[in-house]
Amino acid sequence: MIMHIDGNSFYASCERVFRPDLYNSPIAVLSNNDGIIVAANAECKALGFKRGDVFFKIKHKMEKQGVQVFSSNYTLYSDMSARMNLIYSRIAAEVEVYSIDESFLFFPDWANTDYSEIGIELKNTVTRETGIPVSIGIAPNKTLAKMCNKLAKTRCQIHLVSGTPGVCNWQTLNHDEELANYPVGDIWGVGYSKTAFLKRHGIHTALDLKRYPLDKAKKHLTITGMRTVQELNGVRAIDKIEAQAPRQVVMVSRSFQSPVFDINDIITALAEYTQEAVSRMREGGLSCRYISVYLMTNAYAEGGQYCNHMTCELSYPSGYLPQITAAANELLKRIYRPNYKYRKVMIGLTGLSNDPHPQLDLFECRVPVNEPLMQAFDRINNRYGRGALKLACGLGRKPAGNDAAEINAAWQVKRDYLSPRYTTNINEIPVAF
Repeated sequence: MIMHIDGNSFYASCERVFRPDLYNSPIAVLSNNDGIIVAANAECKALGFKRGDVFFKIKHKMEKQGVQVFSSNYTLYSDMSARMNLIYSRIAAEVEVYSIDESFLFFPDWANTDYSEIGIELKNTVTRETGIPVSIGIAPNKTLAKMCNKLAKTRCQIHLVSGTPGVCNWQTLNHDEELANYPVGDIWGVGYSKTAFLKRHGIHTALDLKRYPLDKAKKHLTITGMRTVQELNGVRAIDKIEAQAPRQVVMVSRSFQSPVFDINDIITALAEYTQEAVSRMREGGLSCRYISVYLMTNAYAEGGQYCNHMTCELSYPSGYLPQITAAANELLKRIYRPNYKYRKVMIGLTGLSNDPHPQLDLFECRVPVNEPLMQAFDRINNRYGRGALKLACGLGRKPAGNDAAEINAAWQVKRDYLSPRYTTNINEIPVAF
């Protein structure tokens, strides 16, 4: 049996855990640079706001209606997600983390086991120990578990299990009746293009798709669509996530909160992004052969427009941060033009490989030293938090105080409504009176 557990309005719920005064208040969480709404709780949605709304267009309306707005605090959200998954691991035999707020829990097919009671206990435990409300779908496979989770959220007054809302067990439902009322576009794994194709062929509900011939599903919906049809028929066809193929490219970019003119500020920003890109690459045990840097202005702003990029090839695949950063800075200096209002810089690492014994440069003798140094660098940042160690690079504006994490520079991501990092920064632990 499989349980799909999902944090309800997860980002908004994390913000409310440490702000009990917001218990019944509408809450919205914004994307990077405070651009659009990426999460909203039920109270906020009831006022007519939804995910994807552009913040600056509705800012005054939200203020007027008392919506509490927060910038994305991924440090807090990631830590709360880790705490929730620790609880799942205590209860389930195996846990598969699907996203920051979703996980699949795998239980053996025990006889005479009340999985509904297990779901209720799990839901109550998570809410009691973390303060995050969750919904749980219980089914014999992933597709149906995801469906039950959505039913638990949207129709919890119908799908109560022992009087507990938010827990839906497939075994307690009328299967064909539920499938007949479930839109085909809401099925996990059925995207926009597949939905359009299915509707053109008269398939509008999950029940219609359940009855779709497997040979046609494989032909028109690929092997993934065929497995979805099998799962709607109760067959377990989508197993745990298989080992993913190595990345082909790593890209890191962010828009600046305001236009940047000085190349030293851009170099400082590029150094930050390069360290993040190398960190992602090294998590997969990879090295890169090619480095690309992109620089651009705001296409919708007044004034001159400029966009350019340049790529260089290393003499051998490398995961050495100083070498990659030096190459990226050189590329930036070549494509930089003064007197433009720059809005974004981006770095891309390509030609990725995990070959532990690459063909080296005959005259290069630093390689044996580089990898142990980077391993120590990685271990320190993993233990003490991302950014505990940084490469000294760039002459951009630095913070006036001692907190290097709070750089008030134009190239930094705009987060005017950022909440404290309650669980990971000792200086921001909430004070109880």
